[in-house]
Amino acid sequence: MISCCPQLLLSNQDKTIKPKMDFLRDVGFSTPDLIFLLSQNPTILASSLDNQIVPAYGFLKGILGTDEAIISTVKRASWLLSKDLHNLMGSKIGLLQDHGVPNSRISALIKRQPRCFLQVHLDRFTEALTKVKAMGFEPSSSFFDVALGTITSISESKWEEKFELYGSFGWSEDDILSAFKKQPHIMALSKDKLRKMMDFFSKELGLGLSVVSHYPNLLLLSLEKTIIPRLSVIRVLKSHGILNKDVNLYTICSLKEKLFFEKYVIKYQEKVPQVLQAYQGKTVIGG
Repeated sequence: MISCCPQLLLSNQDKTIKPKMDFLRDVGFSTPDLIFLLSQNPTILASSLDNQIVPAYGFLKGILGTDEAIISTVKRASWLLSKDLHNLMGSKIGLLQDHGVPNSRISALIKRQPRCFLQVHLDRFTEALTKVKAMGFEPSSSFFDVALGTITSISESKWEEKFELYGSFGWSEDDILSAFKKQPHIMALSKDKLRKMMDFFSKELGLGLSVVSHYPNLLLLSLEKTIIPRLSVIRVLKSHGILNKDVNLYTICSLKEKLFFEKYVIKYQEKVPQVLQAYQGKTVIGG
């Protein structure tokens, strides 16, 4: 903290630091919260309580509504309390409201991706908003803020690179846009992850890539932690004649962890002990 903000050494603890700590505790920050917050952004303690911290907190309160929501958001973006939020965020929030985006979606965007309000120029923000609406996202939909946050988080050149990458997998422009509308986060995935996932789906599973574009949430999953263990369990059960019909990949991968474990592992563990080994990754996928 001192290396990042050496002026704290000259601060009067009772007059300068203690009031800020008291304020943050009063609004609900726990001791672990404060330790994390100040380790991330010690300049908060060098900021004016009355002219900076309190106004910033009040601005967030007017949008996010509760102390709990503010604390959760600030822990993910500690610099929110050391910025002039009215000037940095006000015009963008007003722009969203003018375009019919309800406060609930604005609040969700700030919670999820506050950086797009502080680090993206208004012109770029406006372009992204226009693009999202042109793609057919409804301002009131739950994916509107996700799409906007995704587009503002990557440059235009990166966007084009991702388009080209998906195109190299055989996807048409309509496929890409359709998949993006279903799951905007696919455009924020790294090239390495995308290549690894698509290679697995096509070479290991012989899965038509149009299927993946139809179920883009598959791309967000972990091969090692979710897809391979679950497919291994299903294949073990099929090899023992317990499952006689094909199981949809998306269906089994979209199940909650507890539900999948109960439905396919615990249920058959006594009869087919290998299912637990498969689930734990101790059995190869085709085993």
